[in-house]
Amino acid sequence: MTTSSIIFITFFIINCLFVIGMVFVERKKIENIFAWLFIMSIIPIVGFFFYLMFGNGIGLKTRRMINKTNIAENISKNEILYLMNKINQDIDLSDYTLLRKYEQLIKMNVNYGKGFLTFNNKLKFYSQGKDYIDDLLIDIENAKHHIHVDYYIFASDNVGKKIIDALTKKCQMGIKVRVIIDSVGSLRLKRKCFKNLIKAGGEFYEFFPAFLHFKLFNTKINYRNHRKIVIIDGKIGYTGGINFRDDHMGNSKKLSPWSDAQIRVEGASVYALQNTFFSDYRYAIKDKNDKFHFFKNEYYPYISTVGCSPMQIITSGPNTDKKEIKSCMIKMINMAKVSIKIATPYFVPDEVFLTALKIALNSNISVDILIPLKPDLKLTYGASLSYLQELEKLGAKIHFFEGFIHSKYLITDNDICTLGTCNCDNRSFSLNFEINAVIYDEKFTKILVKSFENNSKCNIIKYKQKFNKISFYKKFINSLFRLWSPLL
Repeated sequence: MTTSSIIFITFFIINCLFVIGMVFVERKKIENIFAWLFIMSIIPIVGFFFYLMFGNGIGLKTRRMINKTNIAENISKNEILYLMNKINQDIDLSDYTLLRKYEQLIKMNVNYGKGFLTFNNKLKFYSQGKDYIDDLLIDIENAKHHIHVDYYIFASDNVGKKIIDALTKKCQMGIKVRVIIDSVGSLRLKRKCFKNLIKAGGEFYEFFPAFLHFKLFNTKINYRNHRKIVIIDGKIGYTGGINFRDDHMGNSKKLSPWSDAQIRVEGASVYALQNTFFSDYRYAIKDKNDKFHFFKNEYYPYISTVGCSPMQIITSGPNTDKKEIKSCMIKMINMAKVSIKIATPYFVPDEVFLTALKIALNSNISVDILIPLKPDLKLTYGASLSYLQELEKLGAKIHFFEGFIHSKYLITDNDICTLGTCNCDNRSFSLNFEINAVIYDEKFTKILVKSFENNSKCNIIKYKQKFNKISFYKKFINSLFRLWSPLL
């Protein structure tokens, strides 16, 4: 037997063991298993290394640690509910007629995603990164007790250094600063940029850090903390799609113009953002304490009524099979009576999500989907076009933003919406740690609808022309890309 034959047989046996592990240990979805089988079959040796880097499970030890922080997080939610009940005594709930219409959705998010409903929120929407950064720097400057940052992409460029300098300055003034970054998302970040912040007493951690800090060797590279959260003094919170990197400010020629979706929150929903931060923080510092010892007045201060926007904060991640955010979106789609609007940079849904949209279309509900004209990931974009062609044939209207649309939201019947970090793709649904706000406010939703319409008007070609221009060869390639969609 030749050496090459021995190597091939060895890798074939290893691949078979991985498949057994996928089925009986990790319990991956059938479509994921077939996708990996396809890769391992056509490129057995390369496929083996691909699986080691991108397909390996989250790990039993890691899963247990995250679950431990989640248990403590749930305990703290009982404390938050007590605070909220005190706040709600001052609110006339009879004014919130929209909540009765979406009572089923609210209950599902409470029971399934533990997303408690808050009423006294004041919201501000941002579609441009510069406007968001300007307000954030003001809020950082005015911080009195603490600043918490939990971010997917934190770069060492102009905008990143502005944020780091502002955080360092507050830290030197005695304000408690804690920063968590995702190791993969912030690959370009020079860690030494946080040296002065750490020297001043600030804290800096990586979520799923690379082995021995070697950036290109990370066995958890397939699992990302995609959340973008900032909390200031437990009273002001930010979340959405905008990262701390120059191209998110619209400074990239290749992906310009850039449009996004971010919110500033004042009100009791900041408690939920704080809770999510502490859950990620406790994992990052490897805190194995079963008790949630961060529940203190300075982190969860009493917040009087500042606004009137009811909302729920829901999270999801690979440590649970509930897929809370995807389930919320599907429930919203199923409850729609008139219209559905989706903005996403990547549209690579699973079969359940796709079927929900098909049912809506066949029920004469209008479906509008807004994606970028300029892709940043060609493989993902090709798969997206394949799915969108299928929906377009059923009557969906596909809109192309002249540039890069990084917004992640879903609007139903122009009266409620969900907005946050979750894309309409398998990665966000199953592999990433995500966070979304579900907002039951017609006034705010109309602002989002207006943004959708403005971005749709930026088309340089109509959607039918876009699809008609796709050659047979490109359609074939897009269909091949779709085979990998469970892994994108």
